[in-house]
Amino acid sequence: MSGTPATPTTCVIVGAGVAGHRAAVELRQAGFDGRIVLVGDEPERPYQRPPLSKELLAGDLPEQKLFLAPADFYAANAIDLRPGARVVRLDPADRAVELEGGERLGYDRLLIATGAAPRRLRVPGADLAGVFLLRTLADARRLRAELRPGRRAVIVGGGFIGTEVAAACRRAGVEVALLAPEPVLLASILGEEVGRFVMAEHAAHGVALHLGEGVAGFRGDGQVRAIVTAAGAVVPCDFAVVGVGVEPAADWLVGAGVTVERGILTDARCRTNVPDVFAAGDVARAFHPGLGEHLRFEHFDHAGNQGAAAAQNMLGRDAPFAPVPQFWSDQYDLRLQLAGDTRGTDVTVRRGRLEDQSCTWFYLKDGVLRAALGVNRPKEVLAARRLIQAGARLDRAALADAAVDLKTLRPAL
Repeated sequence: MSGTPATPTTCVIVGAGVAGHRAAVELRQAGFDGRIVLVGDEPERPYQRPPLSKELLAGDLPEQKLFLAPADFYAANAIDLRPGARVVRLDPADRAVELEGGERLGYDRLLIATGAAPRRLRVPGADLAGVFLLRTLADARRLRAELRPGRRAVIVGGGFIGTEVAAACRRAGVEVALLAPEPVLLASILGEEVGRFVMAEHAAHGVALHLGEGVAGFRGDGQVRAIVTAAGAVVPCDFAVVGVGVEPAADWLVGAGVTVERGILTDARCRTNVPDVFAAGDVARAFHPGLGEHLRFEHFDHAGNQGAAAAQNMLGRDAPFAPVPQFWSDQYDLRLQLAGDTRGTDVTVRRGRLEDQSCTWFYLKDGVLRAALGVNRPKEVLAARRLIQAGARLDRAALADAAVDLKTLRPAL
């Protein structure tokens, strides 16, 4: 991976999401007094994405609360914010990026923080009016206008976006059918017990679950009117939302020599294989020294903290980034909070009763705590996060016993 021997005079950041914003702020707070250019392809200044499918869609959060800084913040901190500008090419030999329209921006250090783009369904009718993706503020505005009592929605996808949108629609009085190819919602991430718990909550709120079903296409007369499942069933709707995952937004890097393998590969210091080019946020697949592999996390907090770490390393400081990732999801009266990485875990221990809607699940691998999911139990997730960071090997009985305060547990030697 590349090094950064000299102090830069110009830092260009491509991507004005939380990772790019935090990197620009960190550069200034770290004493960098050179030029900072922050390029974003959306017309808005940097904002939070998680509320788009939660509080904003449900009408609980005004738009002005989304933004990460006041409108005058960037000029006041000498950050050249370029909203509505799309980067189309990286020229590492000339140390420049090219914008749509031909303008070139030279850099001493470049941070790629372009995030991820939603996957599209390649089926007939997917381009009909009323078939929505949800990734940007503009997407959320259009979708929110559809949420009225008595309307019918079909949600395609049983991940966090799909289940959050389903909950927001039901709160608005919209009839909801949710289609997903997996038989149990969220099971691949959180396990079957948690998945069935979430399914029961959606069913109790009137969501019609069509699980284990693929999508053959959409029908309509210019406007979507129904979705057709792979089994031939026709589900009427007034609008549809597709949430079937995302892909790293790295197509513009083709031919630039940056290694992209399910995300831009970086070392633990956010450095790519191209000198003085860094990556952070949803687009990056960074080496995690604690877990010993390259990982890409699609989490708001992770992206912001990684952007800050990238800024430190752009200035030549040695700041490896090895976090315990965390994530939350609001659905009805449930707040699901996940700390750590559930992949590869072999044992799950539950603390609390499902009927109380207050539980914590602990995920272990070879006896070591790797992740914790809390439902309406934020303090336990916070305590578990510290144990995950420490690589704690813990007694299962103690984890299951609600009378045992997690803060009193110590990692086994």
